[in-house]
Amino acid sequence: MAANANPRWLLPTVLVAGLAIIAGGWWMAEQRSRQAAEAAADAGRIDQVLAEFQKGLPREYAPGLMLERVAFEGTDLVMTIRSLTRTVPETGGDLQQVAAAEKALMLPLCQHGDVLFLLARGVTLKRRFVDHQDRLFFEISLTSADCAR
Repeated sequence: MAANANPRWLLPTVLVAGLAIIAGGWWMAEQRSRQAAEAAADAGRIDQVLAEFQKGLPREYAPGLMLERVAFEGTDLVMTIRSLTRTVPETGGDLQQVAAAEKALMLPLCQHGDVLFLLARGVTLKRRFVDHQDRLFFEISLTSADCAR
């Protein structure tokens, strides 16, 4: 007799559990939809920031240096700066000092909203200095940790 009896709590429990599953599924779908909309908005702003960096290229960066290209390489936004007069083998000077000076010149970028937007999304800004044969002098990076100092 006890095995065939349906307890009164079974039906309401099953109904509540079913409603909870439906509500949870709806909530997860809403979260995914919101995240997709935010990602699309971020992608649009990233494209705008990239277009702003690319305006007027190529252009003089400094005497004897040309900013030729700004493009994404994975999560790195790379600015390629070409030396018009020097080549890697004939540089004799200390490139570490030049790289440190260039790094110091990058730090004020931390004050720009577009740069902070990129850094907050895991993008690293890089300046790559090359000679006319695409040989690397040095490369410097700006990360969110640099701007947190």
